[in-house]
Amino acid sequence: MNHKKKMLLPLLICSSTLIFTACGNTPEASTDGGKKPAQEGGALTLWMFDTTDYIKPAAEEVAKEMNLKLNYEFINPETYKTKIKVAVAANELPDVFGQYNGRSERELILNSKMAAPLNDVLKSTGLESKYLNGSLIKEADGNVYSMPYRSEQSEVLVYNKKLLAQMGLQAPKTWEELVNVIKVANSKNIVPIALGGKDRWPGDLIYNTFVLREDIDAYAKAQKGEIKFTDKPFEDAAQKIIQLVNEKAFQPGFLGNSDLEAREMFYSGKALMVMNGSWVFAKAIPALGDDLGYIKFPQTGAAKDPFSSNTGDRNNAPYGLFVNVQSKQLQKAKEFAIRYSLKVNDQLVKSGQPSYANTEAKPDNKINESYAQYLDDYKGYKFIQTYWYDTVPAAVGDEYRDLNQKLYTGTLSAAEFTQKMEQIMKKR
Repeated sequence: MNHKKKMLLPLLICSSTLIFTACGNTPEASTDGGKKPAQEGGALTLWMFDTTDYIKPAAEEVAKEMNLKLNYEFINPETYKTKIKVAVAANELPDVFGQYNGRSERELILNSKMAAPLNDVLKSTGLESKYLNGSLIKEADGNVYSMPYRSEQSEVLVYNKKLLAQMGLQAPKTWEELVNVIKVANSKNIVPIALGGKDRWPGDLIYNTFVLREDIDAYAKAQKGEIKFTDKPFEDAAQKIIQLVNEKAFQPGFLGNSDLEAREMFYSGKALMVMNGSWVFAKAIPALGDDLGYIKFPQTGAAKDPFSSNTGDRNNAPYGLFVNVQSKQLQKAKEFAIRYSLKVNDQLVKSGQPSYANTEAKPDNKINESYAQYLDDYKGYKFIQTYWYDTVPAAVGDEYRDLNQKLYTGTLSAAEFTQKMEQIMKKR
């Protein structure tokens, strides 16, 4: 599904073993290790998968204001989807939980009837009036079941200015320049691009963008059956992925690295570039400071203008905070989710991002130069495409992502890949 941008959207994926880590990737199950007794306000459990630095502190601040004990659990992003599905099936959801982006994930929660409507507390607290028009998503029954907490973002290429300067090159703006940067980086024993191939989605997003660069209408037309997924834009994009693999664009063993591991390579200066969502800025800025570089995703195909793919369909499948309708402290859980949403909004504004609610918070005095350029560029995008995974049923999307991962192994030709993709996408 393609979306023409009408306004600036607010600016932010399975095993049986469930891994719990804190935002810094160290094990942690709660804010106090479970050692403190419950405070007067009671206790709430919050599940989150977002690695952004302010996500946990904001939750703790709201809990303190409400005199609540907060049991905060960070769950590895790729594990999160499975854990939520298991929790829904077993009727073991926490009091409040973040929804992983995607229509299938959102529908799973809503169809389970385990999400509590929030209208009553939005009105009784007077906080509903703080939200900007369109920020609160109403379902067909007129109820609001989720609160916004994460900005919509887009595919970017960020790089290490210091490493690139040592190579004597400029940031790539075209496919040919990108390939040359990769060649020179390899010649100097610098990892060109850090990629978490194990998690599948990072490579999928790159391919989505490559297709977009060939023809902005290709995916929409293929969805409607007007063209096939074997047509030129899809095959040309697949061939470019194959070329990246052949050029050794990614770190050795990248198919065994998670996205978080790959990003950490970039943050620590061990890789030149990352092709990922603009959410990488949250940790890249403090890690690299003025050495952080950013460019619009290069012109890698026939389409000349710099377009962008975003992380989801804001109106139908936004990121959202849900409250378990069976929470033993239902009203407090609802109020917590609403106040947490507003607290996160404050953090977005402080970092220079547009907000989804009215706030007295102000941008910090200094915004990273590269990030400021990204925010300015984002305003100018004429076309935004939803990532493919969010437009198809989860079963189809997972089968497609398994196939996409094989493209990065170098075992499929572009023609073989697109033929298999056509068969999978027809199942939607």
